[in-house]
Amino acid sequence: MRVFIAILLILLINSAVFAITERQEIQFIYINGSNNNDPKMKKWFFDGIKKTHPNMLKSFYGSPFIQEKFLKNGEYSLSKNPEPFFWGDKSSIEIQNLNSRLKFTQFVSPKFAQTVRTMLAHYLHDAIWVSHYRNMHPVLQDLHAQVIKDYSNGKSVVLFGYSAGAFVAYEYMFNKLKYLNAYDYFKTTNMSDKFKTFVKNNKKENTCIDALIQSKLAVYSADGQLVPNMNDEYSKSIYSNLNSVTNQVCVPEGALKGIVNFASPLVLFYSDISNSDYPLTYYNKMLYKYILENDMFWLTVNYADDPLGYPTTKNISYNDLKNRIDIKITPNKGFLYSKSDIKSRRTFLGAHTSYWATSSKFAKIVAKAYEEGYCLYNK
Repeated sequence: MRVFIAILLILLINSAVFAITERQEIQFIYINGSNNNDPKMKKWFFDGIKKTHPNMLKSFYGSPFIQEKFLKNGEYSLSKNPEPFFWGDKSSIEIQNLNSRLKFTQFVSPKFAQTVRTMLAHYLHDAIWVSHYRNMHPVLQDLHAQVIKDYSNGKSVVLFGYSAGAFVAYEYMFNKLKYLNAYDYFKTTNMSDKFKTFVKNNKKENTCIDALIQSKLAVYSADGQLVPNMNDEYSKSIYSNLNSVTNQVCVPEGALKGIVNFASPLVLFYSDISNSDYPLTYYNKMLYKYILENDMFWLTVNYADDPLGYPTTKNISYNDLKNRIDIKITPNKGFLYSKSDIKSRRTFLGAHTSYWATSSKFAKIVAKAYEEGYCLYNK
């Protein structure tokens, strides 16, 4: 009997050690941008990842600072294999319709005007398409399935959003991270005092926006506002299942380490993020608080001469951000940072597509941005 118990203990200890070892790997997921929806551009995206990922590993491992702060002195390792997330084929029908209309205009437009029109149409189409929630939501669901698969295999992830892929990375954080307290959310709404008291007396674990939507406790309105279900009795009946929905659709704690958006036109489509005079929404405040309190990072890295790359926000210290959002934050190594001060030395739109071609330089800038951002928030 003693021998059996000893063997059982050894197996349990080995299983625990194996689980811990597996959880130490971090997977980089690269998200495509706009104009990657034909075979030629899809190949360009996949080839770019293969070239960039080894340089990204070299820069991260080559930084003693990142080794200490991000990889925790060997506690974490980086997966050698890059993982693409490709959503460019989801707008294929719309692209076919766009190309048909472009073929018609070539008979009535000067050649130069047609060339510019075609270029702008293909660059901007998917960025506009994916910024609509009805199109974004299935993209986020597919990305979430990929993140959960990695998490189930013992990995946490970092999302690299290229160009319009930055929208996907941002929306994934915004909709899937568990930064919402149900009572704190409902007390900001026009729900009845009776329902608010019910929620207060029946507390649930923190949840995410997508859980509120999929549980039918709230919906997105036509103007992009999160609107609660005003039927008190119905909302009470489904509120009891909120924890279960949260576990199904939100990002598990620790699964997402951070995001790196690059060549990012995010603020052109989400202008409230960068406008210092715009009062941050309740949700963005809670998102920022979550990032800072959970040792996460949000980097935006653009070449200075990239005409479609915009800093997400002006870099400010932790104290400045705390004063701006005016909520209690217990910081734990998280930060937000934009770096757009290095030139690619390409011309015009060439800079926007040069990140793969100049991947050694780009990877060093990402590593430097991590170091600078960490130091700005953790003095």
